[in-house]
Amino acid sequence: MIAIIFAKNSQRLQNKHNMEICGEKMIDRISRILLETGRFNNIILFTKNFSLKSKFAVTEEDNTDGILFDSILYCLEKYHEFLAIGGDMPYIEKESIENILDNYSGNSVAYKSDNFYHPLFAIYSMDVERPMLKYRMNGNGSIRKFMDEYSMPFIDGNSEKLRSINTEEDLIEARKKLRCL
Repeated sequence: MIAIIFAKNSQRLQNKHNMEICGEKMIDRISRILLETGRFNNIILFTKNFSLKSKFAVTEEDNTDGILFDSILYCLEKYHEFLAIGGDMPYIEKESIENILDNYSGNSVAYKSDNFYHPLFAIYSMDVERPMLKYRMNGNGSIRKFMDEYSMPFIDGNSEKLRSINTEEDLIEARKKLRCL
């Protein structure tokens, strides 16, 4: 299994993936936690920000048209199976990663909390490729709506562990909750 960290340029909080969380760049924190599970053959940082690098991941340039759906579909076509994770999710922990991997049996599976799918904490495999292509060809582009309509299998998860950093306030709160300050 490989892990792919999706990290696109943020409009609300510029350069957020390079911001410090507990003494390391956010992107390094996430990739390090993935590495520490010992469960991945490769960790890929998939980004449109070509200067973004991580100590623990190989950077691959995202040359898709721009929406997350297209990026996931591209990676699915190229790698056939992967754990997708957001590059702005510093609360993630090894237990959540191991839980989704342990509940993976060859078909795509996502975390869902409060009746909300988390497309950037999901394992995508070939069972969703054709339905995703058809969905996209019909002009649709919301990965969450696809997951709902496809009734993608899910694991009940803790939404606190999957929170993203989108604002300066989110960053300050994460530093406090993760006991960095």
